[in-house]
Amino acid sequence: MPAMKEHVEDVECLTGKGFGAKDNPLLISVRSGAAVSMPGMMDTVLHLGLNKNTLSGLAEQTGNHRFALDSYR
Repeated sequence: MPAMKEHVEDVECLTGKGFGAKDNPLLISVRSGAAVSMPGMMDTVLHLGLNKNTLSGLAEQTGNHRFALDSYR
């Protein structure tokens, strides 16, 4: 996991956002690396990092509270 943390920190530096930051959240999408997905499994996890604490930051950044709530769902 140290390599994962290092790469997330690299993305934070490039974007100026913070993973888990309330005011300026970094959201990440994770895609499956499998050539064939298992039936019933999601291929992509969107908005990793969006939670109750970062929701208000996304709403403020986009100026669209409904968009933030839809993304959270």
